[in-house]
Amino acid sequence: MTLETRAAFARRLGVNKSTITRAFQAGRLVMQGSLVDIEPSLTRWHATKGGRDDVTERFAAQRGQDVPSSSYPYPAEESGTAGDSGALPPQPDAQPMGATNAGSGDRTHYKALTLRFENETIKLEMALRRHMRYPLPSVRREAYGLGLALRASVERLVDQTAPRLAAAQTPERRALLVAECVALSRAMHTEFVRALRRLRQSEKKS
Repeated sequence: MTLETRAAFARRLGVNKSTITRAFQAGRLVMQGSLVDIEPSLTRWHATKGGRDDVTERFAAQRGQDVPSSSYPYPAEESGTAGDSGALPPQPDAQPMGATNAGSGDRTHYKALTLRFENETIKLEMALRRHMRYPLPSVRREAYGLGLALRASVERLVDQTAPRLAAAQTPERRALLVAECVALSRAMHTEFVRALRRLRQSEKKS
């Protein structure tokens, strides 16, 4: 933070002290006590010059002041140094509207997002190498094959079991159905193992 008097700030801009006084009354300067905070004041000065009355009014409203008219009785020029009143209290308008804080915040936000997705990509690659995850097209292909195998097994169970159930007694029917369901479960378990093996082999080839 760099501070200087209003007279020094006028010399910096090459304008009269009365111009700086009017700018102060219009809320176009960022003050620290009786001194001008140079960097944010320059930003606000250039943002509100060139007939931008709407911007000037916005900054004036932020300070709780009205934009002065041409007949406003301006006070005499004040002067002072950082040592006149000791510590300088912070002002609510120490940062101009639209300062670089928003931009730096956006950059920090996007950097955090980039780092997050890079980490997620690394985790996904590690999971693929460890066979904890598999590419979606391969999983869909194997799931489709398992569905076809299950459908064929159920149809075969019905075709082969129906005549036997018709000829069997009631106690035997239950035992027959249980045995066929156990056989179907084992067959599907075997198909799952084969599908997983094919997924791993396809990953090694790629």
